[in-house]
Amino acid sequence: MGTIQTQNLSFTYPGADHPLFDHLSVNLDDHWKLGLIGRNGRGKTTFLKLLLGQLEAHGAVHASVPFTYFPSDQPQGHATVMQVLTATGAPEWRASVELARIGLDTLDPQRPFTSLSGGEQTRVLLARGFVNDRDFPLIDEPTNHLDIAGRQLVGRYLRQKRGFICVSHDESFLNSFVDHVMSLNRGSVDLVAGTVDAWKADKAHRDHRAAAQNQQLQADIHRLTTRTNVQRQWAEQREAQSSDAASRRSAAKLMRRAKAFEDRTQAAVTKRQGLLQDVDQSGELTTSLQTGQGHRLLVSLRQVTIQRDHRPLFSPVDLDFHQGDRLAILGANGCGKTSLIQVLLGQIDLPHTGYLLNQLPADVAVLAQDFSTPIRQLTPADWGDAQERTRVWNLMHQLGVSRERLRAPAAQWSMGEAKKAALARTLSHPHALVVWDEPTNYLDIAAREQLITLIQTVQPTLIIIDHDQHFLTATCSQQLALQPAAEH
Repeated sequence: MGTIQTQNLSFTYPGADHPLFDHLSVNLDDHWKLGLIGRNGRGKTTFLKLLLGQLEAHGAVHASVPFTYFPSDQPQGHATVMQVLTATGAPEWRASVELARIGLDTLDPQRPFTSLSGGEQTRVLLARGFVNDRDFPLIDEPTNHLDIAGRQLVGRYLRQKRGFICVSHDESFLNSFVDHVMSLNRGSVDLVAGTVDAWKADKAHRDHRAAAQNQQLQADIHRLTTRTNVQRQWAEQREAQSSDAASRRSAAKLMRRAKAFEDRTQAAVTKRQGLLQDVDQSGELTTSLQTGQGHRLLVSLRQVTIQRDHRPLFSPVDLDFHQGDRLAILGANGCGKTSLIQVLLGQIDLPHTGYLLNQLPADVAVLAQDFSTPIRQLTPADWGDAQERTRVWNLMHQLGVSRERLRAPAAQWSMGEAKKAALARTLSHPHALVVWDEPTNYLDIAAREQLITLIQTVQPTLIIIDHDQHFLTATCSQQLALQPAAEH
């Protein structure tokens, strides 16, 4: 049994006002299935890069195991699946075993890696991290190209393994295999045994206790400060009313006592202020999202399928979608979920079969799947007027983006920060309909919970495509499951 240790690890990005890590010391067992979580920008990927030695930092990292990293550089050229798996020196028989374990036993190992789907490539690269028993994989956000079935399969695969760190924001996915959780918070680190659910329960208990302690300390500070002010005012009043030498001497003595009392009180206040805990909590979102009013029929489908190149994208479906409904569109990657939404929104024109009634409102806010490029290309002028920019930036800040990061050019934002900007733009006005295509990709757990609370409270008219089961179950009132079209 080996360990991975960081000792007084400190790291600050060039130009940053504050260190990302400040004397971080943790001791991890190399047999743990560790889930690494935290808000966007808290340093999860940076922590992995520090373990790998890719960034220079103060302090030390000691590890008894060699690390591998996912996602590694994408194989180029005509490399086959087997060549990708054995690139680290593993024997072919072991590569074949890992392919079977991750559900790719029917895949031709001599097939070019670049010909695989995004989900298949993800699974091959994950399997490569486990072909050598001595390696300790560092897995960074493996779910971004996986649908619900793919996430369940990879979760079962990782549950069979031991010894790795996995960064993810998908609670259901992490809960399926982790036995320890490390959360990077603002100025602190939590390390607990168990699942994400266990960490959340532990955090809620600690936050409740800290909030109660803070409330008592604030009351003590207010009481001491009030007594100091009363004592000083009384001494100053006596001094002002002194008319002879004796009374002035008495007033001066009272003033010295008041000053000594003030010094003692200030010391007590300072001590209590030092005990106040910085509880890392997420507040409610202040948005213009409006409740779905009425129950007017917006979309009706009867045995509808969308066609591309004269081929149906999915089996015929039925649906009645009304104002106030919150619809989740489910299905495997590539089955036509986004195409269906684009047809309903009038963004693309594809033929369909069956009966389709489309009365969606014109006032629609859309979060597209390809969100990052347009957001990162925004200039200050593109944000609209100052009020619009303020609304969006306030929402981003409520979602956990620091003021420092908001001042950075949009081109320098992380994927999580860009996602929060794109989401904030859909929430800054009272739209009649909100459509989100994969809103939880790159989004931290705390921000997901904020969105869940918002949707449950406001109950807007909403259409969502996503693969986070916890998020969909908590937010949506109905589901439309798309199945692959039957082969003829």
